[in-house]
Amino acid sequence: RSPPGSARTAPSARHQDGGVKCATGTSSKIRGRDNITIGTWNTRTLRAAGKLQELTHEMDRYRWNILGLCEMRWKNFGETTTEEGHKVFFSAKEDKHEHGVGFLVHKDIVNTVMGCRPVSSRLITIRLRVAPFNITIVQAYAPTSDYDDNKIEEFCDQLQNVIDQTPKKDILVVQGDWNAKVGRDACRNWQGICGPFCNDDTNERGLRLLEFATFNDLVLANTFGHHKASRGWTWHSQNGQHHNQIDYILVRKRFRSGMNIARTRSFPGADIGSDHDLLMMTFRLRLKKISKPKHTRLTFDLEKLKDPNVLESFQAMIGVRFAPLTIMSNENTDMDSMITTFNTTVT
Repeated sequence: RSPPGSARTAPSARHQDGGVKCATGTSSKIRGRDNITIGTWNTRTLRAAGKLQELTHEMDRYRWNILGLCEMRWKNFGETTTEEGHKVFFSAKEDKHEHGVGFLVHKDIVNTVMGCRPVSSRLITIRLRVAPFNITIVQAYAPTSDYDDNKIEEFCDQLQNVIDQTPKKDILVVQGDWNAKVGRDACRNWQGICGPFCNDDTNERGLRLLEFATFNDLVLANTFGHHKASRGWTWHSQNGQHHNQIDYILVRKRFRSGMNIARTRSFPGADIGSDHDLLMMTFRLRLKKISKPKHTRLTFDLEKLKDPNVLESFQAMIGVRFAPLTIMSNENTDMDSMITTFNTTVT
C-alpha cells in the first residue's frame, strides 16, 4: 500500500549526481567485515505530501544503510518503494493516523532483507542476511509518560516476546524512541550496560530500560562515545531551552566490539521538522581469532642406528615384538585371532 504523497515530487538533483555511496554495494548478502550504518529517527510525521521525499533527500547527505522510523503516522502495514529505489516497510494502526513505526532500507541492500514482521503500531522487526551472522533489528516507539502503566506493561511484554523469538546467533539491535532518560548516576550502578555520556540523571522509565537491557544482555551504544553535547542529545524542547537523550540504540553485548563509538552519535544537522535528532551507529563485525593448538609430529633420531650397539639392541627388540607372528598357524588359529595379534604387534 502506497502512503499518501509518495509519488508527487521529482527526484532531487543531488541524488541524480550520485546519491548515497553504500560501502556494501548491491548484493544479496552483506559481508560482516564491511561497515553497516544503522540509524533511528523520530520524524514526528511522514503523512504530509512530499514528506517521504524530504526524508530521502535529507538522508542523501549521509552515509547510511538502514534507518528505523518512529511516528510515521501512516495507516495499516505494508511496504512501498521510493523514487530513488529505497524501500519502506511500515506498521501502524488501521483506523487512525497515530504512532507508526517502520524501516527505510537503502536500495543497495534491499536484496539482503530476509523478512520484515510488523508487530504493532509501536513495534516492527526486520532481518538482514549478513555473513557470518544475520542481523535482526527491532524498531520500538515506547509510550510517553501520558499513558498509564497498563499500556507500558503491554508494550514491554510485546517487546520481550519479540526478543525471545529472535535467533540466538543473530546480531541483535533494538533501537528507537524510548521516552526514557538514562543518567550518569546509572553508569556507576549499571556498569557495562551504559556509558558516562548521557543525561544528568535517570528517571523511572530509564530504570525500566536499564533493567530490560540487563535482562537481555544489551548495551546502550550511544552512551559510550565522548562527543560534544549537541551530538549526544536526541530531543529538544520547542523553546530550545531543554535538551535530553531519550533515543537509544541497544546492541547485544556479545557484539559490542563491533560498535564504532566515534561514529555512533546524533546528527543535529539533519532536519525534517522534528524535535528529535537523527541517531546513527556504524557497526562492523569483529570476531576473536581462535588459535588452534599445533600438533607436533613425533620424530625419530635415526642417526642413533649408526651406532652398532644401538642397532643390535633395536633389532633384538623388534624381533621379540614380531616373534608371535612367526609361530602363527592357520590350522589352530582362526582369522579373527590372527588379525588381533597382528594389529597388537604392529601397534
